[in-house]
This record gives sequence, C-alpha cells and structure tokens, in this order.
Amino acid sequence: MAESGLIIRRLADDVVSLKEQMTRIEITLNEIDKDIHREINPEYLKKLEKIQKQQGIKFTTAEEFDEYFSD
Repeated sequence: MAESGLIIRRLADDVVSLKEQMTRIEITLNEIDKDIHREINPEYLKKLEKIQKQQGIKFTTAEEFDEYFSD
C-alpha cells in the first residue's frame, strides 16, 4: 500500500513539473507571437530599401554605415 502512495506522489510531482513546463512554453510562444506581429519601424524599411538599391557598398565602420543611411 505504501508503494502505491509513493507512485501516486511521484505522478503528482510529474504533473506539477509538466504544468510548470507548459506555462514556460506558453510564455515563450506568446513572446514569439508578439515579435512576429510587431509593426516594423518605417525608418528601418526606408533604410532597408536604400540598402537593396546600393548593393556592393562596403563600410569600414558602423559610423560610416550610420552616416550613409541617416537622412
């Protein structure tokens, strides 16, 4: 009888652990969903368009890059 109680206790612990894992997964999925549906900053889109048109330009520093794409 004591052995069945131990088994039940282990099962209960496993269920609690699974619930905690599911909660963490749900939180992560919600964060991913928010990122996927986030609206893109229009300024970034302008910079991306400019980058596509200017294929092959090489920059030696991040400052050069920022200067080139600042409007």
